[in-house]
Amino acid sequence: MSAAVQAAILLLCFGSGLLLDHFALPGPGIVVLTMVLGLVLGRGRRHNGTRQRLVALFTLPLIAVACTGIGRLFLQHPNLADTLFTLGLSLSIFLRRFGPWGSRIGSLIATPFVAVLVTPVPVVPGAEPSVGRSMLWSAAASVIAFLWVWIVQATAARAGLVPTTSAEAKRAPIGSSARIPVSDRMAAQMVLSLTLAFVIGREFFSAHWMWIVITAFIVNSGNRGRGDVVYKSVLRVVGASAGTVAATLLSGLFPPGDSVAIVAVLVLLAFGNWLRTLSYTYWAGCVTAVLALLQGYFGHSDAGLIGERLLQIVLGGGLSVAVAWFVLPVKSRAVLRRRIADCLAPLTDALVAAQRSPGDVARHHRSFEEGVAALTEVAPAFVAHRRLQQLRAAALGHSADAIDAVQSCAEPLSVLAAEAQQNPEVFAEPTVTGLLSAVTGNVVAARRFIGLRPEARYRQPDDEFDQSGDGVVVASLRRIDEHMRVICEIGWGAGHLPPHAHQGQESRGAPAVTRAGAADG
Repeated sequence: MSAAVQAAILLLCFGSGLLLDHFALPGPGIVVLTMVLGLVLGRGRRHNGTRQRLVALFTLPLIAVACTGIGRLFLQHPNLADTLFTLGLSLSIFLRRFGPWGSRIGSLIATPFVAVLVTPVPVVPGAEPSVGRSMLWSAAASVIAFLWVWIVQATAARAGLVPTTSAEAKRAPIGSSARIPVSDRMAAQMVLSLTLAFVIGREFFSAHWMWIVITAFIVNSGNRGRGDVVYKSVLRVVGASAGTVAATLLSGLFPPGDSVAIVAVLVLLAFGNWLRTLSYTYWAGCVTAVLALLQGYFGHSDAGLIGERLLQIVLGGGLSVAVAWFVLPVKSRAVLRRRIADCLAPLTDALVAAQRSPGDVARHHRSFEEGVAALTEVAPAFVAHRRLQQLRAAALGHSADAIDAVQSCAEPLSVLAAEAQQNPEVFAEPTVTGLLSAVTGNVVAARRFIGLRPEARYRQPDDEFDQSGDGVVVASLRRIDEHMRVICEIGWGAGHLPPHAHQGQESRGAPAVTRAGAADG
């Protein structure tokens, strides 16, 4: 349903951009700019409070004005523009070190920069509006796009079409024992990646430098560990290659300035946003096709550019992987452990609440769901790595198994939350309280395992807990405990567990702790 909400935002932004172009004549780029702003804002800002939205509504036009100035510098003083653009996007990542407030400001900064990069309008002497007018209309487009995002998302949330809370707003920063915070390392990687991309693009690809820069930005912008960067780089190359070939050939069917091409852009963005849930490859292909169509719309359509574009995409992905892997790397397993910890904490709270105050289980269940949504974002790279290992040999205890285990806890925890609302007295039965205590202990043990605590151990609950008590509650707790056992069996440190970690399992015939999964990114 979120894809339908995003499609509605794009359609409204498209119509608003057409009206601006028709009555104010700022140029055809205003249509594309409004759509891109709506797309980026719609994906990155969801269901924040009114105060936060008002602050963003005031701040975003100012940032858009500054980005428009940088966009003009691309044409007049490219070296200065490249530097400011690189520093601006890196700053948006660096600000994450200051928590949710910094993340919100950073996302506001990044949005107009992305729009400037993907909507270049060539200067035609005597035909372009002044710098002042360009800045004015960029600010207007940002306000219009933001208002449509606010209205559509608020309406959809009230109608129950999308969740009313955002996991990202509450997500804790990635823990690290390193002296350099993760946000600083990611900002440094972005600086180096964009710098190399601009240098290579300007030096070897002249006026068509944007493709290598866009690829470097896309691959690095959502860095969730070096494994994730490799994964996205491969998908970006595959999807973008197909998208750029198809769109370059398709754009030749539309003359420059043809409004049909803009309609095609709208359709591609909507489909790309919808198909993104299936695979990032589709999103990469649709976005690249959109960029190719836009260049054709502005008079830069040439089938001869296909090879050059593909080469830039490969180079951009390759240099992004190299930077992410060797320059202040963010380890994928550290990111994964942080995301799993963010899930197991509310799971622990829910189990404790079931023993003390069943009415609070639902609240912790919602927090758990938000954590699972964040965990799902990092899952594809680990799942792909597990598939590769399975092609070589039967790998046991892979990190992706822990992701599956946490996700599988959602359904039994939902059952517990429903029972806590309808039959809270069940949780006072001796059998249930004993099982709750045992399962809670194993959730804590799983948290210690992923935190690399040497004293952690899993203890299988006694069989006596199956003798009586509510069948639905007991079954749900047993399922959660089984998933905790899976998490405890995975090697999290240097590929092995403490010697005593399996105690309490062997006597009951539980599988031995494995040592596989040490190379997961």
